[in-house]
Amino acid sequence: MMECEIDSKNERRRFKEENASRDLEISNGRKWNCHSFCNILSGNSSVQAVSRVAQAETKSRKIFWLAVFLVCLCGCTYQVNSFLSIFFQYPVLIDVEVKNNEILKFPAVTVCNLNRMKRSYVRCVNANKSWSECMSVQLYPISFKRNRVIFLTERKLMTSISKTATQLQKEYKLKSQVFLNHYTNLDEISRKCYGYSLHELVKHCTFNSAACVASDFSYFQSKQYGNCFTFNKKTEVNKIGPDFGLELDLDVQLNTYMDISQNAGLRIVIHDSDEDPNPAEDGINISPGYETQISLTKTSSQRLPAPYRDRCKIYQIANDSYHRDDSQFNCIRQCMQQTNLEMCGCINPFLPTNPQVNRCNLKNTTQMFCLDGVLEYLSEYGLPCECPLPCMSSSYDLRISTSSLQSTRINWSNSSLGQTDDTDCDVSSFVDFVPGVRRRSTVSRGKRNSDTSAKLESRAKLKVFYGSLDHTIYAQRAMFSDSELYGHLGGHLGLWLGLSLIAVFECAEYLLLLSNLILKKRVLPIN
Repeated sequence: MMECEIDSKNERRRFKEENASRDLEISNGRKWNCHSFCNILSGNSSVQAVSRVAQAETKSRKIFWLAVFLVCLCGCTYQVNSFLSIFFQYPVLIDVEVKNNEILKFPAVTVCNLNRMKRSYVRCVNANKSWSECMSVQLYPISFKRNRVIFLTERKLMTSISKTATQLQKEYKLKSQVFLNHYTNLDEISRKCYGYSLHELVKHCTFNSAACVASDFSYFQSKQYGNCFTFNKKTEVNKIGPDFGLELDLDVQLNTYMDISQNAGLRIVIHDSDEDPNPAEDGINISPGYETQISLTKTSSQRLPAPYRDRCKIYQIANDSYHRDDSQFNCIRQCMQQTNLEMCGCINPFLPTNPQVNRCNLKNTTQMFCLDGVLEYLSEYGLPCECPLPCMSSSYDLRISTSSLQSTRINWSNSSLGQTDDTDCDVSSFVDFVPGVRRRSTVSRGKRNSDTSAKLESRAKLKVFYGSLDHTIYAQRAMFSDSELYGHLGGHLGLWLGLSLIAVFECAEYLLLLSNLILKKRVLPIN
């Protein structure tokens, strides 16, 4: 046994001496060709299969070790390629965490009337009169007699009625087009003053069993729903149930509805207090004559930015109200309007945008077909601009229950919120300048107060509260970190080829030497 070990050591020593003598010859100026140089490098390689091929004395052994090397190289390449193809998809894992909080931030609640403006001002709008012009020339226009309301969608059915449409539908379409063409071209202040004020819509409000004031609400304008008001105190609650949330008494004012209003009631949007409401897509409708209770549970989503699959974005609040990019919804809206302008030469009048840009005419069939074509194009090919999901978003799961309201004594003439100065829609200056003109309503207040059934018809009650203080968080995290990338690659290279990090640098050195030899053309025959 000892003799075998001695022979093996002698053989390795002799091999090293031969390599040293070769290196010495090279250092003394002896020039070798590429074949000889590769033999030297492969004989000294740290990759066992390569050195075995170079040291094998018989052809059969060389072929055997070469086959072993090629099989291991193919296996390593396949495994590394499979791993990298998954890694560069940047997969994520979803961590679900349910926190039972003692305190939870209350969401923002936005209330809109499904009727965008009062019927008594339709004549002023159709005459292209602003709020100040309407109040100066004709203080209280004659109201139209209400016709039967047809339930149609906002723009498409107003501009594209089927060939089998009834005469009533055609009349509704024409009346809607005339009104909306003028309404969308109004300035923002006029649309605000033609709509409902906070005190007309909200008659009573309590939060956490304490009375609200008008400053607890912020104003928001929607082309489809007119004036909307957001309760947004950014406060926290520590108890659940109807007594520890928001309670609103609302007046729908059915007697002021326009003919083109599609249905009666209120639009409610529950959203994060840092986000703008989107009543057209996110809201729910509640009916007058009922008490609606909405029980909430909060859910949040945390996403990862590029290069991970969602490529989320942290949206920043912008000062420009017409070019806002502070949410995914506003980004999509701006992108759609830009596409409408490029393809149709005008923009969709139902989406907020710069008032100086040309709006499409609802009675222009060519422009309406073009807007429909843009929608179909975007739905098929996607948006031409990047509007990724937000990196952090919150939503609320709603459990809704309703019950009929009973007759109660409510002071409909005044709101309990207290008065705030709204100089934009102040009518006192107009009344002072028009002697003998007295303000009158389309329906006398005394008659409305005396009619119990009318009060119940127009009244709605809303309660919004947390049903649980549990907060469910869905958080994305990367499936593979950078250290795991190196670990997987090192594992495959070590398993299949026996390569370590030092051996990788050794291979890089050999390649550098070989390239240097080729570039300098140091090729001479060997004696």
